[in-house]
Amino acid sequence: MRRKQLFALMMAGALSVGMAPTASFAAENEVAAASEETGGEFDASETADETPSDETPADTTDETPADEIPADTDEPAADPTETPADETPADTDEPAADPTETPAEPTETPEEEPAAAQSEGEGTIAIGETAYTSLKEAFANAPDSTADQNPVYIKIAGTIEIDETIDVPANKNIMVVAAAENTIIKRADGFKANIFTVSGGTLQIAGGTVTDTDGTAIATGTLTVDGAGEDVEGSLIEVNSGVFGLSDGVTLTNNETSADGGAIRNMADGEVYLMGGTITGNTAASGAGVYSEGTVYLKGTVKVSENMVKDSFNVASNVLLAESGVIKVNGVVSDSSVGVSVKTPKADVKVVELLDGVEDVKLADVLPQFTYEGDEKFKLSETGTLISAAEPTEKPDPTEKPEPTEKPTKAKVTGVEMKWTGHNKVRIKFRSNIKGIYSVDWVKRGAKAPEITISGTAIDADTVTTVTVEDLPEYDVDIYVTVISEKDNNNYHSCKFQPIASDRPPASNTPTPTVTPTSAPHNVAKVEDSTIQGFEKALVFYPNTFYEFSAKGAGTDNTNPVEGDVRWVPVYWSMSSNPDSGDRHTVWKIGAQKGIYTEKEKTYPIYVFFQKQVYSGSEWVSQDGVIESKQFSFKAAPLTNVSGTPVPGGSDGTDGTGGDANGTSVDDSYLTPTTYAGEANGTARSAVSTGDESPIGTMMALAAASILAGGYVLVRRRKKEM
Repeated sequence: MRRKQLFALMMAGALSVGMAPTASFAAENEVAAASEETGGEFDASETADETPSDETPADTTDETPADEIPADTDEPAADPTETPADETPADTDEPAADPTETPAEPTETPEEEPAAAQSEGEGTIAIGETAYTSLKEAFANAPDSTADQNPVYIKIAGTIEIDETIDVPANKNIMVVAAAENTIIKRADGFKANIFTVSGGTLQIAGGTVTDTDGTAIATGTLTVDGAGEDVEGSLIEVNSGVFGLSDGVTLTNNETSADGGAIRNMADGEVYLMGGTITGNTAASGAGVYSEGTVYLKGTVKVSENMVKDSFNVASNVLLAESGVIKVNGVVSDSSVGVSVKTPKADVKVVELLDGVEDVKLADVLPQFTYEGDEKFKLSETGTLISAAEPTEKPDPTEKPEPTEKPTKAKVTGVEMKWTGHNKVRIKFRSNIKGIYSVDWVKRGAKAPEITISGTAIDADTVTTVTVEDLPEYDVDIYVTVISEKDNNNYHSCKFQPIASDRPPASNTPTPTVTPTSAPHNVAKVEDSTIQGFEKALVFYPNTFYEFSAKGAGTDNTNPVEGDVRWVPVYWSMSSNPDSGDRHTVWKIGAQKGIYTEKEKTYPIYVFFQKQVYSGSEWVSQDGVIESKQFSFKAAPLTNVSGTPVPGGSDGTDGTGGDANGTSVDDSYLTPTTYAGEANGTARSAVSTGDESPIGTMMALAAASILAGGYVLVRRRKKEM
């Protein structure tokens, strides 16, 4: 009887536990959505297009000596070459020392010539009097030293080939010094990865005349880091964490990579010091000169120019700032030339600023040495931030004075892309700023440009046009694209493409068969015949209200196609005529997170991009790389910012009160509409729910209590039987 009573008592306890509130479980399903402002005006109702919030870089105090500047200041932990005499803690706001200033007590004795170094290729490598057969071996044998200690000098001369990545860990502080003119570090044949990777340590590369604090010359020379190679996948220098410094007399060049960061790839926990040197002739997916998610410090004379986006035509990408990337001037800058752009441009983004504590340097003297190469809708302001490139101009009232005569737009053709698609075929993409006709012709490289004829194919303004030039000869050619205005035959412009011979695919031994259509195509649609629905009337852009719209591609209503028919299928839309991947939206809704408050109706352009498809006789086949856009427009209706203005609907993911359905509110006091961040539109930042309302917490508690009760009864029974 006691056993039964005990079991009943345990079950009652389990039931009482099971009746506990389950609010704690339910609370886990509520995720507060953080409001974020990004560049542009309109929001895309598309989860994939959200830009993640900038995150504070991870704390690296474990890699920073205790006597360095605290991490909560704007100053860097240490200039890569600055080591106070006798290792005295830094306690001033003075900017860091030049890269050529080295401690009074160098690790190696500079006065003594090193012993004959072993060769790597035709080069010599030495630390003090010890010679090494490879640069990787020298790095591995360099004595440990941190950023607050003297660097270890590795002197090199001649040509050094690198066939595996050289890592700089947290216990290394190394300066590679050119000991002769025309010293070269080059990528070995077949080596595709990073040449150097900084993983918590300090790496400096220096040319010119390097001296210690006593003025004693350590070495003199020039150094080139050459990344030339095939199918390269890495950078010249990747800074995962730690410090990299570049000084006078050094050139980073010729790295053509499929990754971001042709010469330097700086991650959020890394610091890059550009105190001299040249970065040029590199190509990458983005940031061909420098790709930086962290801080780049700049002073001295620095050249970062003529670095291009890979597989594009004349698209500059010198210094690209991503995530929380910024350039901080930590000394006098003179005779420099730096191209800069921002991965996600928006108004008020900080691009260039003075480091706190830097004196006798004016930002106004520094900014003219920068060229903003990003989205043409923005430019650098006098404070180093991004601002709108042009403010809208009010039209004059025709009743007061006559409208001014429309000034014609001067024709301009811009190359977008050029790529070999066969041994005798080149695909080119270009854009015209005017509507008219275009023609394409080629001449032998260096010959006189072809004569301009008033005939060709129609082209719309601000539309990317793709043309494949076929039957090219074996010798080098110049391809000319000419656009003539539809309003004035004397208003024309030409753009020249020069295919690169080294990129030309080899000739095929098997001739390409010619496909003859079974019948003449009866429907070759043109992209300009595409239409859009949903913008027939002006839209009232309440905060967090999204409107559906749709695009109908030309030829998509062709229900009886024959071989050779053409149609255009809408694939994405953007507020930019040349969007990057983050501005390509595939959910066909549009809205403004904080609303558009305007006293009168406003018109905005929108671009829809269509994929060309050709009917093969049995199915529609997408044409590789042939995507063209058409510009449409929509109107924002007048809306006054009155406190308590009701927000209609709730179809956008809101509760109809101006707040997010997940419990977060939207500040409508900021009247400038924000851009592509649909926090209230069912995005990844909204409340997460599986749709299963079962009391999981209660069931788990009951199960646990029941198991405990059963175990207790079994133990008691066995003891009694014993």
